[in-house]
Amino acid sequence: MEYKTDVEHQEHYTSQSVQPIEYMKVTMTAELFEGYLLGNVIKYISRYRHKNALDDLRKAKVYMGWLVEHVADTGKAGNDSGNNSNEWKGAHHR
Repeated sequence: MEYKTDVEHQEHYTSQSVQPIEYMKVTMTAELFEGYLLGNVIKYISRYRHKNALDDLRKAKVYMGWLVEHVADTGKAGNDSGNNSNEWKGAHHR
């Protein structure tokens, strides 16, 4: 998909020898990188109706793809820790 290539290699990053996403992947712990990817999926899905519509959905799709690859590569599937302290308890609306 051509758009995915644009998202993965945006013009404002192409002058750099290393893409920021690749730098984060090698310098962050697996858990931190997973959280970064998941956070971006949530961000773009949450705002698509109010901000950039299809562009945000496409970005969410790219981040979701990276998240799937990361989880597959790390062998982490599901919540292996049994720790439910980070479960979502409900939204707090202002």
